[in-house]
Order: sequence, then C-alpha cells, then structure tokens
Amino acid sequence: MDQAYTKQKVKELRAMVSEGDRVAIVLQDDPDPDAMASAMALRTLLGRNKQTTPLFSFKPVTRPENRTMVHLLEIDIAPATTEELAEYDKIAMVDVQPPFFGERLTRADIVIDHHPNYEPSDVPFMDVRTRYGSTATIMTEYLISADEHISERLATALLYGIRSDTLALSRRVTDDDLQAFVTLYPIANYNMLKQIERPELPAEFAKVLSRALARMEVVDGLAVINLGPVVRDDVIVQVADFCLQFEGVEWVAVAGKLGRDLVISVRNYGMSGDNAGEVVKNLFGDIGSAGGHRNMAKAVIKQTAWRRREGSTRDRFIEERLRELFLAEISGERKSNGESSRAASRG
Repeated sequence: MDQAYTKQKVKELRAMVSEGDRVAIVLQDDPDPDAMASAMALRTLLGRNKQTTPLFSFKPVTRPENRTMVHLLEIDIAPATTEELAEYDKIAMVDVQPPFFGERLTRADIVIDHHPNYEPSDVPFMDVRTRYGSTATIMTEYLISADEHISERLATALLYGIRSDTLALSRRVTDDDLQAFVTLYPIANYNMLKQIERPELPAEFAKVLSRALARMEVVDGLAVINLGPVVRDDVIVQVADFCLQFEGVEWVAVAGKLGRDLVISVRNYGMSGDNAGEVVKNLFGDIGSAGGHRNMAKAVIKQTAWRRREGSTRDRFIEERLRELFLAEISGERKSNGESSRAASRG
C-alpha cells in the first residue's frame, strides 16, 4: 500500500465535502457486496450517517446472498430517481463510474472504483485503481491511512466485498487485496459471514435449473441457455454459476427475460487471456448496458432493442443466436490474444 498517496487522496476527498452538503452515494443497478461495503466505508470516512448521506440504486438488490447481507448488516438502499438525485449537493459513486448510468445520471463529484474499460470522465475527485481486485480494498486502505475505526459490522461487509469480487482470493488478487483481507479478518464477524454466504434459494430455482440442464449442450467449451421469462434476475446468475462447474465447460452464457429486459449473465475461467467483460461489451454495448470482469460479466438489453437488431425475441431464436454470437466472438478474441502473444515474443 502506498500510504502517502492514499493519505493525500483521503485529504482531497474530505476537502470535497462541506459540513452542510447533502451527499448521495449511488451504486450500480442490483448492487453487489463490493459496492455496498465500499459505500458503507465511504460514509464512515466522511463522518456521515444514513440521514445525511443515503445510499441509492436505480434497481434493487436481488441475489439471495446479497439480500441476506442487506438484512444482516442493516444496509438501507433507497430507489434512485434522476429528479431526486439532482437535489443533492454532491453525488458520489463507488464500484461504478458515470458512463454506466447513461442519461439517468450525468454528473458525479466523487468516483472510487476498480473496474477497467470505462472512458475517462470529468469528475472533480476520481480514484480508479484497475489492478485492484475490489473497490473494498481501496476503501480499506483509505480507512487505515486515515486511522479510522473499523467496526465489526463494517469489517464484515468489506471482507465479504473483497472475497466476493476476488472469488475467495482466487481471481485478480494483488498484495494490496491480501493486506486488506488480513487487516479485516480478525475484526469481522465470521458467523455472520457464513449466514451471508449460504442463503436460502427460492424453490423455483430447482425447477428452472432442471429445465435448463435438460436442454444444455456444450459446443467448443461454450454452454448457452435461454431460460425464457424469469421473476428475478438472480436466478439467471445462479444458473450461470452452476453450469460453469460441468466438465468441458469453459464459457457460460445464460439469458432470461425479466420484464421488458433481456438479461444475459456470462461466466468463464479466464483462460488464455479470455475476458468476459470485453466480450459482452463488444457483443451488446451498442444496444444495452454491458460489461464486467475477466471472469464474469452481464448485459441488460431492452427486448425491443434486441428485436430491432436481431429480428426476433422468440426463446429458441435467442438461444441459438447467442450461441452463434459468443462462439464467433470468443474464437476471434482468442485469435487476437494469440497474435498479440506471438508478436510480444518476437519483440
């Protein structure tokens, strides 16, 4: 940890916010543990509370483990609207950057994140560390550098944020992530962590999973399933996570219709330079919100936008078209990565 640099960032951050400012912390749609933990840490760092600095998201938390985290750690996240956020003096974003929101939110005063692939933004305070495995690591460094007390509740949230975004310290882990983890470990409540990590699954998940597996076929290491209409998008995510465990599966793309949206969850093992976030962004960035990490990514597309580009929203068509799109993009990315590697070796 570069403590001198982080201390300077803390000083700049605190100078951004006056005592009388109303501050809103905005999280990505369907906030994940890293985002929620980082928001809690930012509020602590600014010496604020739920009333003076509320948390907002345009779409609610849906995944069972994340909902359990919200309940056990008493995290309040209000539904965001463009009109309400415009009334706040300062807008802060953690684990996300302004381009994600498009026209819903066109300004930000504070951005702290670790995600790559965003275009540069004109934000007064910005700290983006793309080599870090989680934003919670950055926030833990802030708290340590500021000699701020880290409560059991906050440590539990931050530790789970780091664990979830690094797949239990198995993905994109740096020495900084490990140092933050070691610092938080003795403070966190492990009984509570166990409850968060093993939430109850909805009964409908068994039926959805059964139908999905009966149809699943693996082509060149890729498994594609369209679940059709679903009532919660966490079901899509859980099917994707589950399918990645099967022999011969290197990539998974699971789609489902949630209201007027087509939601696509993507997983891979990150082998041979494969990047799920880049693949999803290349395939769907022109018609929806798309992006993510090397090993996991997501796209949310209006069904009308899909229909305009692809011609049909019939379930079988969507499944077949997704298979075509992903097979072409993945093979293209691997070829490109291979050529880059050979060029580097020749250099």
